[in-house]
Amino acid sequence: MLGAACACGLAATVSPRAGAAGTLALLDEPGTALETAERLALRPPPVPDGKLLFPVSPGSDCYVLDNFGDARGSTRLHEGVDIMGSAGFPVFAVVSGVLTQRYTNTGTAGWGWTLYDPSTKTTYKYFHLAEDAVGLAVNSAVTAGQTIGYVGNSGTAGVDNFHLHFEVRPNNVAIDPLPLLVVDPKACRVSPPIRS
Repeated sequence: MLGAACACGLAATVSPRAGAAGTLALLDEPGTALETAERLALRPPPVPDGKLLFPVSPGSDCYVLDNFGDARGSTRLHEGVDIMGSAGFPVFAVVSGVLTQRYTNTGTAGWGWTLYDPSTKTTYKYFHLAEDAVGLAVNSAVTAGQTIGYVGNSGTAGVDNFHLHFEVRPNNVAIDPLPLLVVDPKACRVSPPIRS
């Protein structure tokens, strides 16, 4: 046991470094890498066939409202789901496609995007984002998992109501997105159905 303690004490005070002749030397200056580190691109997790990548980086307060079809006043129904989340968390393209429309904070939707997937003729709408557009513009091509915005509270979302309104529209007809989304139950809870 005494030998182990002595070895630990030595390791704490003398850090070996190979010298020019293969001898040990003290590390008394910043080291340098022998090779440049290879950077790996982050890739979205695999998504089962027929499912969509979850569009928000889930924060500690991630909560999906199962509110597709809920009444909005007496004249319309809610055509998406609301994903409650932490302000400023990344919002992702659920598929590869083209951004065809940018929404500004002049209407009820606030800041947002329309993403179109020409291979399936499906439109995805993202509303209530924060203003930052991450350098994207109309006609920008994006890939699945790419950040296209950040969770915000623009439009009619409300002062402290940070969330993403998310729609899926095959042939521009709104369908319930929730059965299509891969929701990690460890990271995000889902409400019981909300229908008026």
